[in-house]
Amino acid sequence: MGLWHRQTIAPCMEYLDHGQCYTGSPPYPYGQTLLKCPRHYQQATNWVSNFFYDQGSDKLIAHIVLDASYWPSWDVRRYEFSAADGAWLNRGSVLSRSDDSWIGIWGAAYTQNATLGSFGKIYACRNSEYYIREVLASCGEPVSGGWSVNPYTWNPKNIYRFAVVNRYDNLLVGASSWTLDCWQNIHATPERFAQLRLPNVLNSLTYESRNYCWAITQDGVILKANYKIPRWEMISTVQNPTSDTKAYRIAFDTKRKRVEVFRHRLDAADGACQNQLEFYYPMVNAAQLTQPVPVNSLRAGNRIILAAHLIGDAGEGVTPYTVNGEMVAPVEGRLVTPFAGTELNGRVCFQYQAPDAACTETLQLDVTVEET
Repeated sequence: MGLWHRQTIAPCMEYLDHGQCYTGSPPYPYGQTLLKCPRHYQQATNWVSNFFYDQGSDKLIAHIVLDASYWPSWDVRRYEFSAADGAWLNRGSVLSRSDDSWIGIWGAAYTQNATLGSFGKIYACRNSEYYIREVLASCGEPVSGGWSVNPYTWNPKNIYRFAVVNRYDNLLVGASSWTLDCWQNIHATPERFAQLRLPNVLNSLTYESRNYCWAITQDGVILKANYKIPRWEMISTVQNPTSDTKAYRIAFDTKRKRVEVFRHRLDAADGACQNQLEFYYPMVNAAQLTQPVPVNSLRAGNRIILAAHLIGDAGEGVTPYTVNGEMVAPVEGRLVTPFAGTELNGRVCFQYQAPDAACTETLQLDVTVEET
């Protein structure tokens, strides 16, 4: 499996323009430290607290903490992007500093790595406590009376910075830096049943489904995991990694079945924003079609079922593909199903009607794989 890069929007957002380059340091002490002159803009990205796909609004949401040259020298805004094409939807509200885009320091500073999870809810780790909570998409604050768990009370105790919540199956994936911990029975007696080692320090983790999650490391490596088995399904990387990247955030669009990456980059020399959105489609790379093997006894006069598997380069079953079958001459029996489709695990089955007398037959299979 690999990733097909479809689109990059760079930059995907703007800063509030000062109208001219600063002739000296910005007026506030915090700004003097972090807003380097000369610059033309009144803001800079300090950190991207949250980036996730919101099913209800069909938007990509980013909660961003800004350094600012105006009082009180910081700002915290919700940025909304179209999940379909990445367009910045609330540009006017953010650049006018309207109240409807302001989310407050508590949501962004005390909540991190929010992601979609079970029942279309948003879940996040809390910096001020050990809980993983259901939070509001608008501001990152905990939902009043919402769902929560405390992994610090589990055995072994854990304080997670990243988490994926599957309440359907009572599963949770948690991580702090290099390892994904897979937990089951989280509503009863939580049990860590597996761990997956990451190739580098984790930057972001996101939910895809009841089986899969995605991760991105600080050097731009993107991974897909089946956390139920558990195993890695894919390893890839962002398109054109750059040395000025400060951090990555990842989200999964469950409607369009694609990966979105928010790349936090250093500002340009004049202070212009260079943050960007990137869109990727997961593409399976078929690597092997196994030889057909009989499922039932090879007896003269019987109808025999033969099975083969179409396997991807990560060892996963590949679907949907049509596999064609053909009997190689000389032929004495009859191939009842000359073609069949792969199932979810990549298996494909053919039926062969054997003749009444013993014989030796050869079944040849082939499949046409699309270029990815």
